[in-house]
Amino acid sequence: AEDGIRDKLVTGVQTCALPISLVGLGVLVFAAGGVARLGARTALDRVRYTRVVPETRAFVGESIRLRLRLVNGKWLPLPWVELRDALPEALPPSDVETHPSGMPGVVLFTRAASMRGHEALEWPVTLRAPVRGFFRIGPARLRSSDLLGVFAREETVRADTSVVVYPRTYPLADLGLASARPFGERAGGSRIFEDPVRVVGVRDYVAGDPLKRVDWNATARVGRLQSRLYEPSRSQTVVVALHITTMEHTWQGYDPVVLERNVVVAASVARAAFEEHASIGLVANGSFPDADRPIRIGAGRRPDQLVRALEALAMVAPFTTSLLSDELERPGSALPAGATIVVVAALLPAELAATLRRLRGQGYGVHVLKTSAWAWGDEAAGLPV
Repeated sequence: AEDGIRDKLVTGVQTCALPISLVGLGVLVFAAGGVARLGARTALDRVRYTRVVPETRAFVGESIRLRLRLVNGKWLPLPWVELRDALPEALPPSDVETHPSGMPGVVLFTRAASMRGHEALEWPVTLRAPVRGFFRIGPARLRSSDLLGVFAREETVRADTSVVVYPRTYPLADLGLASARPFGERAGGSRIFEDPVRVVGVRDYVAGDPLKRVDWNATARVGRLQSRLYEPSRSQTVVVALHITTMEHTWQGYDPVVLERNVVVAASVARAAFEEHASIGLVANGSFPDADRPIRIGAGRRPDQLVRALEALAMVAPFTTSLLSDELERPGSALPAGATIVVVAALLPAELAATLRRLRGQGYGVHVLKTSAWAWGDEAAGLPV
């Protein structure tokens, strides 16, 4: 009887121990899951990703160097972290491999690593620039998880980097414009404009003269207000008008070779005019990326004027937003009086030719640079092509 009682007691103890062990195992699993989830949630805390790009501008044929930098700013290590950064397919890297992204025009730079606390990793990347354009690098995506890899966490880094590749330029002689001044002489200038640096005399003050024109020394000598007389300005103003359209009908698409030729010729003219100390401007019947405003740069001689014009030409896309004739005749177009308008076009629509003839009749210098072998009809009659 005592043996039977003992066996029953042992069996009861074992039966009670089984639920206790299951509960303990469940608590252990639950605690491990909580720790793993907490580790995943904090895995990317204080993890910073940046692109170090010393120069975001380049010409066709040059390279753009950048450093991709990943920093773990906390003392806890990262078991593993994966980086995926979007690079433009048109700027292929020369020293790293990329992978398809599933998005048109985009490839992925991918790296995976483990990081100690307060560790920084860098990857140098060199992008070749075989074509001109406006490109974006990014967004980047970071992915990590807990030590067991059960729970994952992802973050998107939206700090995109913009890169501009300027179009190639050529001397005007290579374009068949061998004249030293292919768009007219600068000597003499227009009497409408005056150079405030060159004072040639004084005259009596006339109502409406600005105070900055008054010569106070001469006024004191003669006893009445005297205004300065300035020499006519000798600077030339060249406005490059780019006709983006390369096909007669929009449903025909566009000719990429002719479009690039248009951009290269327009850039070459702008550069040559700027180097001849002329004021330059730019008008095109397209729009800036992600904007509905037309491409238009007012004429000027600012030190960065040529850079602004080349940057705008780098952004030219094959899609037009208006007619070039409308852009030239738009109210407030700010075409300086007496300016020389250089039209770069593969096609010469009738409305554009009519506009150019009207502008020529108003005293503007008009020159048309034809960039295609297609025959033009009577539209070009009366225009220097």
